[in-house]
Amino acid sequence: MSAFQVTENCEMIIRSISLPVKPNPLDPRPLSRSPKQEKVKDNDADYYPESPSGMRRLQANDLETESRSDQNFPFTFDWAGSTIELNPGTDDDGFRRIMHRVMEKNGRENVVFRRIPEKSRRYMRDVINTLIELKWMYMLTLFLSSFFLSWIFFGALCYMVAYYHGDFIFDAVSGERLGEGSEPCIYGVTNFVSMMLYSITTQTTLGGGQYASEECPETIFLYFMQMMCGAAIEGSMVSIVYAKTMRPAKQWTKLKFSDKAVICYRDGKLCLLFRVCDPRERQSIDSKIRVYMIVDKHTREGELIKTHTELKLEGNGEQLIVWPDIVCHVIDESSPLHHFSSAKKLNAAQFELYVTIVGTSPTTAQMTEAKTSFVPREIFWGQRFVNIIHYDASNERYIVDYENFNTTISVDMPVRLTPANQIELTPEN
Repeated sequence: MSAFQVTENCEMIIRSISLPVKPNPLDPRPLSRSPKQEKVKDNDADYYPESPSGMRRLQANDLETESRSDQNFPFTFDWAGSTIELNPGTDDDGFRRIMHRVMEKNGRENVVFRRIPEKSRRYMRDVINTLIELKWMYMLTLFLSSFFLSWIFFGALCYMVAYYHGDFIFDAVSGERLGEGSEPCIYGVTNFVSMMLYSITTQTTLGGGQYASEECPETIFLYFMQMMCGAAIEGSMVSIVYAKTMRPAKQWTKLKFSDKAVICYRDGKLCLLFRVCDPRERQSIDSKIRVYMIVDKHTREGELIKTHTELKLEGNGEQLIVWPDIVCHVIDESSPLHHFSSAKKLNAAQFELYVTIVGTSPTTAQMTEAKTSFVPREIFWGQRFVNIIHYDASNERYIVDYENFNTTISVDMPVRLTPANQIELTPEN
């Protein structure tokens, strides 16, 4: 290879490193929505063929398109896609926002009281409610400990009575008892272990080889006291366990809420929807649903307060939960959600929807309650719940597909324009 060729190759190498290759321009064509967004699993039929996307697919082979006046939506001249890529829980600057919840998804209140004066004294004054409000682990530990302590306490007292009576003094040769009286206080007891066995069998009424005699009136008195103490402990345990099980705050697991809420159009109105269900064979009676919007508000004086506004529901919140039902709130001018006109504004909002259902249990005739909450990252814009209720003609009954209880599909959402933007988009004559 000549020196001229080597020099030319070196120049080519240097030029390729110093001058990068110009990238190809991006394809300006918009991405088309996949028809699979409107389907669930392998079902080829649309759940909502009346949606605008379904109408466009039915008219894909026609040259004529539907006019804007036929769609009866007084917003803009075209539909905006509902699938919006947003990063939930972040601000415009990219920093993650922390959502402070008042109510957890499982219905537990995220509120803790601290620095309560005379807290222990107040709890002891109302010991019944204190035991009911205790966690299961602490409550069961307390009752088990009470049983063990009562066995040890009465066993130690009976042992002291028998010891001072001389029931544990025996002749080394003959093995006869050398204590006072002709009979021992408790038959069959020779040491502390056998005395503990006597205490357990007495309180649990199991019976055994140990029993009290008429020699010592003290042991007879302790026998009656231990029997009453055992009955009191067992009665308290049964009553508190029943009250703890049947109280409304612990029946939230029976009523089910959807994991998310959606915002879409229903009959031309923007609506907030979420689904509720009572999977039991006998549903609650007179179920009442309430939804509150909790928002932090700054006053003019700089005070931060938490405000709550009740959302008006269709049917005044009275739901017939025979099957999974969808709770609807119309977002009109009187709704506190009215100013959230787009998915971006909804995602950047700071609020919490507090949902509660109160009803009467048909089994126990007691009040039942279920709670949950939704934050903005759990409210999906441009989504709709799929239909999970079908009629089985062969068996003549309704079938509920509970597997798709939380399944949603994407639907188109019209862009709501201000009067000024509508004037700008109006074509001039």
